[in-house]
Amino acid sequence: MAERGNTKHNQELDDQMEHEVQGMVRGTKPAHVEEARETEPFPDETDPEEVRDALNPNTGKGEAGGGGGSNE
Repeated sequence: MAERGNTKHNQELDDQMEHEVQGMVRGTKPAHVEEARETEPFPDETDPEEVRDALNPNTGKGEAGGGGGSNE
């Protein structure tokens, strides 16, 4: 019968490696202590249009970059 699983490391090393990455995999705390160092989430198509416009003010529809006003 063929041996299944990881044959690259022994069981003890596998357990040690699993323990080392457990905090990254199951982390519920922020990665940074200071909130200001956290990255902002990127908007995507699941976000409402107002959220996307707020995060990307130069790409939204509106007066920014219009240049077609007749204020003369």
